[in-house]
Amino acid sequence: MAMTTQKRPAWSHVKDSVLNILVPGKSNREVRAETWRAMEELYEKGLCKSIGVSNFLISHLEQLKEDCVITPHVNQVEYHPFQRPQELVDYCRSRNIVFEGYCPLAKGEALTHPTVIQLAKKYGRTPAQICIRWSIQNGVVTIPKSTKAERIEENCKVFDFTIAEDDVEILNGMHDGRHVSWDPSFIV
Repeated sequence: MAMTTQKRPAWSHVKDSVLNILVPGKSNREVRAETWRAMEELYEKGLCKSIGVSNFLISHLEQLKEDCVITPHVNQVEYHPFQRPQELVDYCRSRNIVFEGYCPLAKGEALTHPTVIQLAKKYGRTPAQICIRWSIQNGVVTIPKSTKAERIEENCKVFDFTIAEDDVEILNGMHDGRHVSWDPSFIV
């Protein structure tokens, strides 16, 4: 495949290591299928443990199913209180595709929302911890981003409390379809 021969020099130094995951980005159906077939080849050779996609909607996953053999192991998608694509989450779960949510803080927009602030006070947590914990309680693998050590530590302190189901539903109700990253519905 073109991808494996072109990219091999870029990661040939890896040698005895194993890549954990490969994820293709934005592209059209033909490029996605070609890229995915190359990723399938790398996976079958044991050069990576998992292969996944990013920002794939149900239509993109259905196309991939028609064009390729291996089902993605993970679909990495924007997920926060304003962007909760439950139909896509359910689709992925029903096909054993891990749903991984990025931007759990909505690039900071969720941290100043009155509902999130109120729940943070109620639970004695930060707004970031409320958003991350909410995501986890919804069964989403959550990947918050930070470059500051204190925020990384704060983001990790979400496993010693639980948000009450009523409050989870309140946060679920904040969904308004807003994207803070980019909208994959424009990709055909």
